[in-house]
Amino acid sequence: MKIMFLDESGDHGLDATKIDKSYPMFVLAGCIFDFDEYSKKVEPEIEQLKLKYFNKTNIILRSYDIRKQKNDFAKLVDKKLRDKFYLNLNECLNSISFTIIAAAINKLSLIDKYATPSNPYDLCFQFILERAVMFLGRSSEQMILRAESRESHNDRQLAKIYESFRENGDSRFIKSEEVKVKFVDLSFNQKTQNVVGHQIADLVAYPIGRWVLDKTKENKAFHIIEPKFHKKNGVYINYGLKIFP
Repeated sequence: MKIMFLDESGDHGLDATKIDKSYPMFVLAGCIFDFDEYSKKVEPEIEQLKLKYFNKTNIILRSYDIRKQKNDFAKLVDKKLRDKFYLNLNECLNSISFTIIAAAINKLSLIDKYATPSNPYDLCFQFILERAVMFLGRSSEQMILRAESRESHNDRQLAKIYESFRENGDSRFIKSEEVKVKFVDLSFNQKTQNVVGHQIADLVAYPIGRWVLDKTKENKAFHIIEPKFHKKNGVYINYGLKIFP
């Protein structure tokens, strides 16, 4: 059994006057773990990291707070401590076995290309569902999906997309019968539940967005996670990472 945790970077708003021109991205990242390994190895490893640096486990690893040294991460203003923490975090992510399937949308490009574009979250979720089925392939593996809860109407919309995909497939290559066998369940977790899988997805989403926005800029975090993308014949673009439009 596989379990995929979803989390995002950026917001899905498409009001051109409110889009952050320095980061006009919306990224949805799905991190796929073996169900048993997740509980036996991944959760304990992340909890040990939290204890080592913050003396508690009831702390949520949030990319924005870490980068800005805010809230529980204020102590990371100390560069030596910050460098050590990043080194250990990168080692931790390297050692953990998981696969990334993500979708990234430049919202400025989206509204420039389409007169009435769809919600970026909905688009990315659809892209990830399609690729998750292909990731499972012809194996007998099944998958549980866990999304981080947003507002209730957004959760309902996501659930509607999921159920539609199970009922109809993608109308091209993926049949509904296959989806129903492979996808067992979708449910939503609150951020306050401190779910490690969502935190890992949050940590990988931002460097993906930065890389898609500008591939020439230094992006150490992206190069750490790059080997984790789902690939076909060694290629992850369009398989483990969908860039749209």
